[in-house]
Amino acid sequence: MVSISHQHRAWFALLKERGVADDDRHAVQEAHTGKASLRDWTPADYDRAIAALQRAGHQHADAHAHLRSERPERDAEAPATPEQGRFIEDLCDRIAWKTGRQFGPRRYACSTVLKGDANMPRRVRLRDTYDGLSAREAREAAWNVLTRTDASVLLHGLNKMARLCALDNCRSVG
Repeated sequence: MVSISHQHRAWFALLKERGVADDDRHAVQEAHTGKASLRDWTPADYDRAIAALQRAGHQHADAHAHLRSERPERDAEAPATPEQGRFIEDLCDRIAWKTGRQFGPRRYACSTVLKGDANMPRRVRLRDTYDGLSAREAREAAWNVLTRTDASVLLHGLNKMARLCALDNCRSVG
């Protein structure tokens, strides 16, 4: 079963996709359900209206809406994924580190996503596992000290650094 909030988001996405102006939205809603305001819509109204817009866009010919099921929420506090570790290492390889490739990425992570007293144990664990590693696979695995959210924030910062301070066109950073 699809939630009404999911149907609501799908409805607005379809309106945008079809180029329906916000001023015309109420007229379109009333044409499909007899109700101009979404406050009065039931799940059946959403289903009928979404299906009509999908048929108009030649997405299908059924009487019912076709919506993807909602994605399950990810556990933001779970350890960083191996893919995130690989991507972090790929970006780190492209950056000119002032303190060297061996220490720069770990120090940058400790001063950004792992800063603060609460993160002291994770900073120590990252230092102990990351420093001195020469094998790329071992460095990738060391990033699981981060949570998925931390890794995402770190990737955002590293991506920006890689664009601005690539090895071939920038002074050193970090």
